[in-house]
Amino acid sequence: MRFSNTRAFAAIALAALAMTACAPKTVKKGPTPYDKTVVADCYTVELFTVAKIEKPDESVPPEWAAYSGKWGKAAWEGKWCHDLHVTKVNADGTVEVMSLHAPYEPWGKPATAFRRQARITEEGRLRVVFSGVAVEYWIEDGRLYGLRSEGGGQMRIKLQPGTNSGLGA
Repeated sequence: MRFSNTRAFAAIALAALAMTACAPKTVKKGPTPYDKTVVADCYTVELFTVAKIEKPDESVPPEWAAYSGKWGKAAWEGKWCHDLHVTKVNADGTVEVMSLHAPYEPWGKPATAFRRQARITEEGRLRVVFSGVAVEYWIEDGRLYGLRSEGGGQMRIKLQPGTNSGLGA
């Protein structure tokens, strides 16, 4: 069977097109809305007593233990500074945290430091709920991301690992 030059060219072009379509695509990640929340000089409050981080025991799954530690250098929507100290992670998914915030007058937010109870969800997210506020945190690329739902709105944050952060340090 003989192909004309046109048919041969068409067959080669289709094969090249199919190979290009199946080739893996390189996707360049641009900045995300979370990136603007990283604020290197953010501060919250000075604690009178240092928050002791308890190393999770072997019964705690490693992906849960990764929450353990101090996270900071970030602000909700890049404006309201926040630190989170995950002081204890238990094998049953209960977690003890210290949530610290700097004052932010434009939003009517005072400086605060609260011990709170949290829970790790079925999806592996750290969830803190209190007084009409729900905050969910998750770890991605070594950073602690957060989404805070309050008063019908949402705020984002991307916390950096701090001193004694990560895997029970």
